[in-house]
Amino acid sequence: MTATNHRSPFPLELWSEAVYSRRSIPATLAAGAYAPEAAAPAPAEPAVPVALPDERRFPLVAPPLRLRPAGAGPADPSVLAALLHYSYGLLQHDLTPGGWPLHRAVASARCRYPSELSLVVPAAADGHRPAAVYRFDPVHHQLALLHRAVDGTAADGAALDGTAADGAAAEPAGGPGSARFLVITSRFARTAQLYGDYAPRLCAQEAGMLLGAVHLVAAALGLRTRPGRDRETLLELCDGWTPGEAEHPMGYLEIDSAAEPGAPVPWLPPELAAVLRARHSGAAIFDPAPVAAPAALLVDLGAALAAAPFADFSCHLLVRRVTGAPPGHYVHTGERLESVRAGDPLPMLEQIGQTEGRVSLNFRSVACTAYLAVRRGSALARFGADAFRQVHLVAGAAAHLVSVVAARHGLSARVHNGYDAATAERLLQLAPDEETVLFQVAIGAAGPAAGFRLPVVF
Repeated sequence: MTATNHRSPFPLELWSEAVYSRRSIPATLAAGAYAPEAAAPAPAEPAVPVALPDERRFPLVAPPLRLRPAGAGPADPSVLAALLHYSYGLLQHDLTPGGWPLHRAVASARCRYPSELSLVVPAAADGHRPAAVYRFDPVHHQLALLHRAVDGTAADGAALDGTAADGAAAEPAGGPGSARFLVITSRFARTAQLYGDYAPRLCAQEAGMLLGAVHLVAAALGLRTRPGRDRETLLELCDGWTPGEAEHPMGYLEIDSAAEPGAPVPWLPPELAAVLRARHSGAAIFDPAPVAAPAALLVDLGAALAAAPFADFSCHLLVRRVTGAPPGHYVHTGERLESVRAGDPLPMLEQIGQTEGRVSLNFRSVACTAYLAVRRGSALARFGADAFRQVHLVAGAAAHLVSVVAARHGLSARVHNGYDAATAERLLQLAPDEETVLFQVAIGAAGPAAGFRLPVVF
């Protein structure tokens, strides 16, 4: 299979169906039932199985409890383990029969986790076609060799505990430590089991959040990443190992061993690892306590968004309860949030945050709500149908930063698509026919859930 066989999974109709009318959300979702399965076309070639291969597995070393610059790149087993674990690893699980759901380092609709995170070792030093591909298995904290080029030099038995299979200290060429790219793909079917045709929207949102997670963790480890959205490079990186109908290429990041001397330091909270372990989206029904958020929340939001992987987005914040900040509508500009309109934004929140004529969550108790908007018109003119994927990567990366900032201050951040996009554009005074809201993130002091959630600590 070549890269040209990939069809765009985001037809232009998704803008109206998934973002505006939301008609593609199945009625079964309200009752918690599964969406009916749509008839799938016969694959043109054998599909890669969802289960990872048992052979060619490489255990990762236990990740550190703290994230600090290591002065080394992914070739260092501890750096690679930390990067993967805190970007998409298993950090919490609910104490329920069967141990489900399992919670990873990013938010996911109903914990379906359709995203896949893979390491790609390029065949050439300046190329993108893969010589070897290793898939991260978060549940077992392992890598699995998915692909090796016929003439490649990927390792056959290198362990990731600092030794090769024969006990040598150095990792053979082509092993996972020599990967230069992290690639994000998505298996829509995992989310479509519950959300039907709405799955591509949710998968695109999660892919963006995962890209933001990798970018943030890499910075904490002293690594430099170059996040990428362009389709040509992405398809080259995915050439030969992604099934065209079962797994869709979404985004990638190129990794450098160390940040450039004198490069600006991105926003990083102290003890980032502890913050990521504590991050959560609240209980199944998001009904936070009416508690004021600290003033530092807005300072951190401004600094974090200024350090987002991409700059072509805007963040509108409707503040209700933040110490020292009058209630009102704020917008992110540069490195801070500036006031647009004073006054209690509850009427705006309840007009925007509606699903089928009813308010979708308790906005009366939230501390504030962020609306992340992108330039939809410009993106469509430049990228056509692929604009859907590209702008969700932009907004999703920023949304993950919002959730991390909330966690730093002991709050929950709930990504909730129960909002009316057209009303949001009008009340937030977005550019007509140009800007579109893609994320609504409510921040509040969520109370304890009915069950118990345990941290996963190595």
